[in-house]
Amino acid sequence: ERGDTVVIADKNREAAADLASSLGDKHLAISADVTRESEVVALFDQLRQCYGHIDILVNCAASKAAFVLSIEDVSPVFEQGLGVNLTGAFTCAREAIKLMRPGGVILNLGACADFQRPTSRHTADAYNAAIEMLTRCMAAELGPFGVRTATIVPGHIRTRGFTHRSKFMSRWVARQIPMARFGEPEEVADAACFLASADASYITGSILMVDGGLSSNFWPSGIR
Repeated sequence: ERGDTVVIADKNREAAADLASSLGDKHLAISADVTRESEVVALFDQLRQCYGHIDILVNCAASKAAFVLSIEDVSPVFEQGLGVNLTGAFTCAREAIKLMRPGGVILNLGACADFQRPTSRHTADAYNAAIEMLTRCMAAELGPFGVRTATIVPGHIRTRGFTHRSKFMSRWVARQIPMARFGEPEEVADAACFLASADASYITGSILMVDGGLSSNFWPSGIR
């Protein structure tokens, strides 16, 4: 809608191609597994050949392995979850900055903490803390070169995979989320568009909660 050319990189080549096609003829889909460094390097080499540079990177790959039931279940999936969510984001950012000019932006997607059952999200919450610190470190390093970074932390968002439709969840929302509703994907996209735009030209290293106020009910005052 803003006139940008969008490149969608995903393990699922067919799904990426369908999405790119739905956006218009000029957009591109590339199959890439962000946990494989060689594929990430090849991805950005292709972008260099196609466009010469990139302006915005959005790290939004995620692994279902980030959500496990107990610490006994963590070991088999911990590396997989962090490999996609954290190491993959780092590798993409490392390659992206080689193609960025002053004004470039790197956006990372965080994970909303589960305050009701924190024991069920060892990997997700570890990743969330790490990606926020990675964003700050990159802001400090890349700021002098005119590249900004930020982390967007969505709350409970009504995506296509959304399954929380029970009466219990409806009551939980009304009780825990100050805005008393789940978020919409467009609201996360709007936050990303703002942070990537010139309107946010003096914002870097920041963490933006898009959670309807959920975090304000749980985090101590002053933590953010």
